[in-house]
Parts: sequence; C-alpha cells; structure tokens
Amino acid sequence: FKSFIGMISINRTALLFLVSFSIVSSEPGDLVSFNYQDNIGLATIEAGLIFAGGGLGFPTPAYTISTYDIKYQSQNSNGSLDTLSGLVSIPNSTTLAFPILSYQHGTGILDEEAPSNMGLSLSNLEILAVGFLGTSSGFITIFPDYEGVGDPDSYHPYHVKDSYIRAVVHMIKAVKQLSEELIGEERFQYNNQLFLAGYSEGGYATLAAQSGIELNHSDEFNITASFPMAGAYDLSGTMVEYFLSEPVYENPYYVPYVLTSHIWYYQGLDTDLNMYFVPYWAENLTSLYDGTHSGSEINNSLPDNVLDILLDSVLVEFTNNEDQFLRQTLAENTLLNWVPISPTYLYHGIADDQVPYQNSVIAFDNFQTNGANNVYLELLPETTGGHTSSAIPCFLSAYSLMTDYQNIHQKGDIDEDGVITLIDQAYLSAMIINDFEITRFQSWLGDCNYDEKSNVFDLLMISDIVLMEEV
Repeated sequence: FKSFIGMISINRTALLFLVSFSIVSSEPGDLVSFNYQDNIGLATIEAGLIFAGGGLGFPTPAYTISTYDIKYQSQNSNGSLDTLSGLVSIPNSTTLAFPILSYQHGTGILDEEAPSNMGLSLSNLEILAVGFLGTSSGFITIFPDYEGVGDPDSYHPYHVKDSYIRAVVHMIKAVKQLSEELIGEERFQYNNQLFLAGYSEGGYATLAAQSGIELNHSDEFNITASFPMAGAYDLSGTMVEYFLSEPVYENPYYVPYVLTSHIWYYQGLDTDLNMYFVPYWAENLTSLYDGTHSGSEINNSLPDNVLDILLDSVLVEFTNNEDQFLRQTLAENTLLNWVPISPTYLYHGIADDQVPYQNSVIAFDNFQTNGANNVYLELLPETTGGHTSSAIPCFLSAYSLMTDYQNIHQKGDIDEDGVITLIDQAYLSAMIINDFEITRFQSWLGDCNYDEKSNVFDLLMISDIVLMEEV
C-alpha cells in the first residue's frame, strides 16, 4: 500500500517512531511496545475508500490518519502473561478528543495477514475500509489481532469467547496508555465513548467482548453501542445443525479450525488428535493450521465432505450425545445466556452462505425473551449477496448509526455536551476551587492552554471562546 498513489507523507517527528519503543510492563493491558507505520493523507483515504467500496457511497474523509502497531500484555487461559498485538488507526488532531472504536476482524488464518502486520493495506480490504472510514470520520479505530494470530509460536483459539474478551479489553487499556506515550504532533486524546463492531468471526468476537465487558468490566468501560455482524453466536444450536446437515461449505476449513481450537484450548496442545480424527488428518491438521497456509489452500486439501476427517465413532457421538466433549465446548462458547445492557445492533444477510442468519435471529429472540430492551436486529435482503458480499453493506449501515451516537470533544467542553458555554466555565471554576478528583479526560478538557494544568488562564480562555461564539 505504500506504493499506492504515493500520497503518504511522514514528518520528521513521526520518523522517531519507526523503531519500536519499549516500555517495561507486567500487568494485563500494559503497553509493551509501539511502532509507527504510516501517515495517510485525505486524497489517499478517499481513493482507498472508492476502491474498497466498489461504487458504494462513502462520506468525504475529515481527518488524516496515523497508524501504529502495538504489542500489549494479556493473559493465557491459565492466567499467565501473554503478549498480543494489534493495529491502531488514529485521526490526526491534538485539539480534539475522539471515541474509541474496537473493530474485530473476520477470519484470517495466515499470520502474515494479522492487522498489525498488514496495516491499512489494499491487501486487506476489510481492515482498509473500516480503518479509512472510521478513523477519517473521527474514531480512534483499533484492530486486535486476537490471541495467536500473527504469532508463529501460538495457535488461535477460534470461537473461544474468553480469548476475544481478553484480547479486546487489554488492547483498549493499552491504547489508552499509548495516548500518554506519544508526544508533540503525534499525541491523541480519547473521550468516554467506546464502540464495538465486527463481522463474521469479528461479529462473534464483538458480542463475546461485549458480554465480558458488561459482566466483568463495567466499572472501567461503558459501551456506547455495539454492532455484532454475521457472527456464529449460536454455536451449540444453529451451527451444529448446519455442520451436521452436510452442506456444500463455501469454506470447509472453518470446521476443523473450530474443532482443533477447542481441543487444544480445553485439553492441551499435547492432546492425541487420533482420539478424534482419522489417522491422516490427525497427523496433518496441526501443520495445516500453523499460520502459514491460506484458507483456500486448506479448503483444497480437505475431503468433499469435511466431516469425513472425523472418526465414525466420534461423529456418531457428536451427532447423538449433547454431553460429547466438543458439543460441551460449543455450548460453553455459545453467546446467548446473558442480557445485553448497551445498545446492541445485530446485522446479518439473509442470503449468508457461510454463517446462517438464524444465528442473529435466535440471539435477538433470546435476548428479548430474557428482558433486553436495547437490542435491535437488521436482516439485509438477498440482493446484498452472500457472506462476503454483505460485509460492507452491513458495516455502512452500522456506521450510519454509529455516527448518530458519536461525540467529538474540544478543550473547554467540561460538561461534554458538545458546546462551550459559561456552564463549562462554572464547572472548571468549581473543579479548580474545590480541587475535585477528576479523570485524565476531564483534566485534558480543562487544560485549554496546553500547560498541563487547569487554572484561571483556562477560565479566561473559555470566556473568550464563549464571547467569540456569541459574536
């Protein structure tokens, strides 16, 4: 993508970040290192959106973009520390505070295709479209690679909900630390809004992360709105029925990807795969899913009926016994047994040929039955096409709603209502006089003259802003 039109410019300060900057860290969510990638101009963004959208209408970009790949501390299933990675795409402005949008990407099996490796590249249109559209319209857009993705020494726990929760929660924390580490023109500021979105595997990851945040991290994060799209939320019901119906799978490699991931996650990497798969596949599945083989390459190597990789006895028990090990792990990772609190918008194409749309219908019905009053369902018509074709239409529809919720704040807007008035001056005066305990974001809002403290000079600046707006 660096050769694309030749419009990317890098300033002298940014060059300092071409080499990773390491930070000593020891807790999940700590920033380990960051690496500057690109500064992307408006003309390049507009051209990229036209290419990615294939004629679909995208809004005119408002902000140029800086991108970084980061490494951050997370945890393994056993609680030990693990270093994960991701991509951060930042709207360039040192005077505004933006929401964070965590976008969970769809299935990518090659380590080299991890967002942190690819960046906002024409080689990955999903990440490019979301990064260009979201960031250029004022969202700090983050892309977790996920556990094991991009790491040749680790496997990815595919459709294991806890792994996505950790990856998303800890990356959000690390990105907030990144805002404190960057200096000069590279600095950025987040506000109190948090959006979640994702498609396909990313739709599952989004709903999983939302459940984890609302159930276990509500004291730290408040989700403004969530947009899970085309995810396999009903693993133990809809997806099992789909697997057993022996359809002509568009991407049969999904099936052993789920099965091996669950076996390795719950029983360990040293588990004898001969317990589940016929000898040839027991011997070869591990190497096929080592991050160096593409999905199409794996598809071409699998039998016409992908279920033929399983031992007959395992398939019979899987079909007839809900207590079978893999049926239990699928049930444990089904995302229906909680009640979403945040505004939640489920999107799915009716003609989805890879993840049946009934996943979203059942999730919506289940949430409604359990008492959720802030969950909505939009089914895209057959004319939008199958699973791949529906991705951008889903995101564009979600993006439209997302911007309705979006707030962008400027310094001096102490009450965070989007305008600066004498009320903000009164709030800041009370904060200064009474020495209230305030958040980092409130401190940023009150520091109108950028001297890293709030005092009478900031009050005078707010007064000047109000007078200028009245004129």
